[in-house]
Amino acid sequence: MNKKDPYLLAMMANTLYRTKDSRADNVMDALLKTQKSDGSVTGTTHSITHSTGNSLIIETTSIAIMAMLKSGGKHTAELNKAVQYLVKSRSGYGTFGNTQGTVLALKALTEYAKNSKKTAEDGTIEIYSDGKKIAEKSYKAGDQGTIEISDLGKHFKEGKNNIQVKYSGTKNPLPYSIAVDYSTTLPPSSPECNVEIKTKLAGKTCYVGETLRLSTTLKNNTSSGLPSTMAIIGIPAGFTAQPWQLKELQEKKVIDYYEVLGNSIAVYYRGMAANDVKEINLDLKAEIPGEYEAPASSAYLYYTNEYKCWAGLDKVTIKKPI
Repeated sequence: MNKKDPYLLAMMANTLYRTKDSRADNVMDALLKTQKSDGSVTGTTHSITHSTGNSLIIETTSIAIMAMLKSGGKHTAELNKAVQYLVKSRSGYGTFGNTQGTVLALKALTEYAKNSKKTAEDGTIEIYSDGKKIAEKSYKAGDQGTIEISDLGKHFKEGKNNIQVKYSGTKNPLPYSIAVDYSTTLPPSSPECNVEIKTKLAGKTCYVGETLRLSTTLKNNTSSGLPSTMAIIGIPAGFTAQPWQLKELQEKKVIDYYEVLGNSIAVYYRGMAANDVKEINLDLKAEIPGEYEAPASSAYLYYTNEYKCWAGLDKVTIKKPI
């Protein structure tokens, strides 16, 4: 990473302000020149945890916010823009990309809240879809807790919807986030994802008590190494993964680490070499008769989890023993 990398500049600005170094303002000036019109700041390569993409933007912007807060109120406009960007980047589940991004974002927003001097006032939140007002809610000065406007899905059409959030009767709009829950059997893969996943069952039918092999193949589609690679392998309902086999895969270094997440197995690798291919074979035990479909499996880089590759499986039938 070069010396003009905004990620490094943000780190240096924090350190220099903390140690009361006179060079801090010059570093901050250089950092602010890299701020985008939407308030974000991003590194040029990767973070210390090898985050890239959206997660790198979140981490760099968060570190920049913490540096601005240490500058003694000299950059209020830039600070507010950065905070607004961060707030809008929050997912409906309260996260900001990967673990590192979420921790830094929460730390930056907590510090901002401690330093905020805004006075609470009355106001009204208005929600628009394609230019038409679909909901509104008023609030009073001194209100505490979350202001929630729910059940908006009935106003949306299939395809693209242009959603706007407007405030009236207030000079200082509140930060907000929009949470959207949806279900699909196979989400579209991101073209930016550098790791590919394929899954295949050895058959479409078996009997209770038998095992059926699920083969998962991961491939690094680049000519360079990939850090912190992982896969979430969906297990069809009615089947169970065998704990002894998962433990054996880790002991034989086929995988570095694993977790059981409901009806899926999370598999972790510290990294994948250039053009590397990993194959994971799980002999699933058939437990309950019926016709089942597995949740989609995915592969991605832990610190760039907005880009994922997805793979599905055909339906499988478990029959009662003869």
